[in-house]
Amino acid sequence: MYTRQAGGIKKVAMKDGDAKLHVHLVGPHPILLYFIDKLHFHSIVNSCLTRPREGLLDHAQALCVLVQNIILSPAPLYRIAQWAEPVNPEGLGLTVKEKKSINDDRMARALDALTSARGRSLFFQLAIHTIEQFELETQRIHNDTTTVTFQGRYETSVRQPRITRGHNKDHRPDMKQLVFGLNVTADGAVPICHEIYSGNRNDDTIHHSNIERLRGILGHEEFIYVADSKLCSRKNLAYIKSYGGKFVTVMPRTWAEDKRFRKMLREGRKVRWRRTLVNENKRRKSDPPDIFWTTTDAIPCTKDGDKLIWCKSSQKAELDALAREVELRKTEAELFDLGTRLNKGKLTLRYQITEAVVAILEEKKCKKFLDVKIVTRTVIRTKRLRPGRPRPGDPVQEERTNAFHLAVSRNKKALRAEARTDGVFPLISNLEKTPRKQVLLIYKYQPYVEKRHALFKTELGVAPVYLKKPRRAAGLIHATFLAMIIDALIERTVRLAMEREGIEYLPILPEGRPTKTPTTARILEMFSNVAWYEFEKGDEKVAFPVELSPLQTGLLQMLGMDTSSYE
Repeated sequence: MYTRQAGGIKKVAMKDGDAKLHVHLVGPHPILLYFIDKLHFHSIVNSCLTRPREGLLDHAQALCVLVQNIILSPAPLYRIAQWAEPVNPEGLGLTVKEKKSINDDRMARALDALTSARGRSLFFQLAIHTIEQFELETQRIHNDTTTVTFQGRYETSVRQPRITRGHNKDHRPDMKQLVFGLNVTADGAVPICHEIYSGNRNDDTIHHSNIERLRGILGHEEFIYVADSKLCSRKNLAYIKSYGGKFVTVMPRTWAEDKRFRKMLREGRKVRWRRTLVNENKRRKSDPPDIFWTTTDAIPCTKDGDKLIWCKSSQKAELDALAREVELRKTEAELFDLGTRLNKGKLTLRYQITEAVVAILEEKKCKKFLDVKIVTRTVIRTKRLRPGRPRPGDPVQEERTNAFHLAVSRNKKALRAEARTDGVFPLISNLEKTPRKQVLLIYKYQPYVEKRHALFKTELGVAPVYLKKPRRAAGLIHATFLAMIIDALIERTVRLAMEREGIEYLPILPEGRPTKTPTTARILEMFSNVAWYEFEKGDEKVAFPVELSPLQTGLLQMLGMDTSSYE
C-alpha cells in the first residue's frame, strides 16, 4: 500500500486542557488528478456513459476515485469507503458531501456502465486523446495477451466474454479465466487500447479484429504490428499484407522452414554466426551480457516471400540447455521409479514394460536423448522340500525365474546435435529494407508488454477478483486498464524528463537508494505521507501548510506540475 492512511483527528493532551490535531492527508492524489485532468477524463466519460439515475456521484467521479484506489491501494470494493476516509476530499476531486457517498455499490454501478455498449466508445475516445495529448509515437504497436484467473464457478457467465476454462497462463488449468489483450506503444510502453475475450479464446484468432481496432484509433496503416508466435499464421500475415501493413513476429517451431534449418544444424552443417547486438545484464552486473548473433547461411525467406532473420541468443542458449537438462532428470527419475515397480502386477511381461517406457519418453519428449534397454536377469531361489524347522542336510530345490530391470543411458551424440540448436529463433517480417539488427531491436521491445501484464496482476491487483457478477468482473478489468494508462504516463513523463535534463539517477528506492528506471509506484510513494495539519484548542485554530522536500519538488517539476497543487 503506497498511501499511508494516517489522516483523521487525533486528541492531544495538554496541561491546560485537551486539544485536537486534524491531519488532512493529501498524499499523491494531486498528481493522479493532474494526469486524469490532462486526459479530459471527466468530459470523455460523461459524454460516452449515461448519467446515473440516482446518487451524488456521476460515473466519471466514481471511476476517478476507483482508478486512484487501484493505483494507490488495490483492495476489494467493499473497502473503498474505508480507504477514502482519511483522504482530504479535495485530494479526491470531490466535495465533503460527495465523498460521504462513496460506497461499493456506487462503484459497482460504474463498472456496469463500463461494460455497456457505450463503454467501447469511451476507450476509443480516450485512446485518441491520450495519443494527441502526450504526443505518443505510434509507428510501432506491440500486442500480447494474458489471463485473469477467477476462483469460483461463475455458472451465470453465458454472455461474451465468458468466464470459462482455457489455456491458463498462470498455470492454473483447474480454474476459470478471461483473456486480456493489450496494445502498447514503443514510446514508453503506454497502453492505448485493450480487449477482453472469453477464457477459451485462442490467441491466433484475435489479431484480425485487434488490427482493425488499431487502424481505427491511429487513423493510418503505416504502423508496424509486433506480436508473439501466435500472430505467425499464413492467414494473419496475409491479412496484414493485404492492406499494406508491416509486421514483426517470431516463427513457431511447427513451420517447415524452422524444421529444415534445425535439421541442418543437428547434422553438423557449418553456419557462420555474426555478432549483431550485445545487451548488458541490468539485473546482475557481474553476469555476462546477452549476446545476439545473426546469420545469412540459412533459408532467406518463407515460401510466401516474407523475410527471415535467423537469430541466436547466448542467454536463450543457456536457458534451452537448462530446460533440456531439467526434463532429462525428470525423465530419468520417472524411469527409476518405474524400475522399482517391475516384475509386479501389470509390469511382469516385456511388452507391458516397453509400453510404459515409451509412454514416459514420449510424454517428456526425451525419446531420442535416452537409450533404455530392458535387461533380463536370472533370479535363483532356493526352496526347501521338507516342512518344519530347517536341519542340516535337508533336501532343497533351486527355482530359476527371469526378472527384468531397466538400463538407462544418455545418447551423447543426439544431445550434442541438439545443443547446436540452443538459442536459435527465427524472426519473420516484411520489412524488406530494414537491417537485421533493427528488426531484432524491434522484437526485443516485446518484453515491455509483459511488464505491463506484470503490473496489471501485481501492483494494480486485478487478481484475485472479489466480484460475483461476471459483468462487473469484466468491468473491473476495464477500470484496471484505465489505471494502467495513468501509471504508464506518469512513469514515461518522469523518464523523459530525466533524459531531457541529464539526470542519471533518482534516490527514490527504499533507504534512499538510487535508480535509473523509476517506476510510478516508487514515485508516488515519495508523496505518500504528504499532509497539512490543523491544530484546534477551544476557539483557537492554527493551520500548518504542506511542506515539500527538495526531492518532492523536483519530481513535481519533472511531471510538469508546480507546488501550487499542494497548497
